[in-house]
Amino acid sequence: MQLKLLTTIAILLLVSAVSIAGCTVSNTPSSSTVSTDYPTSGHSKLIEGAIEQVRPSDSGNDKTQAFNVNWVSDTQAKVHIETVDTKTFDVYVKDLTFTHFPSTDAATTYYESLNNRGVWNGEWSLPPVDYYKLTGKVPTVFRANHDDWGDNGKAQYDTFVVELTSSTISK
Repeated sequence: MQLKLLTTIAILLLVSAVSIAGCTVSNTPSSSTVSTDYPTSGHSKLIEGAIEQVRPSDSGNDKTQAFNVNWVSDTQAKVHIETVDTKTFDVYVKDLTFTHFPSTDAATTYYESLNNRGVWNGEWSLPPVDYYKLTGKVPTVFRANHDDWGDNGKAQYDTFVVELTSSTISK
């Protein structure tokens, strides 16, 4: 009886070892990263990926009330998001503009022109897009700022600029 029990345990350990040996752990980005190439036709893959990254998922008390995407051109899209807190009935509104420029210099010029449209005081530590997860690349140029309240912000990742305005509507 003990021999059968020991044999069973040995077989289970062997099966576990074989299945663990086939597993690998990787800290590199998955193959689902998107292209940063400027599009020659069709929508920017970079913007398409960013849209999916900001798409809200209902969790806890937060429920999506609206998620609208308006493609201005193949290299610019505007996203409107509304979520509602089902406990307080506060509605959180985010408007994002994603723009993919043909060069980093063009994106920098645009990013700097945004300085004339608002007061940008703080460094934005958590912009709405995680560029590394999105592309698998560390940008050579990264800048991000927000206003005094952190409701509005702008970020540049190489040729990609993200603008955010947000507000809360209390019921």
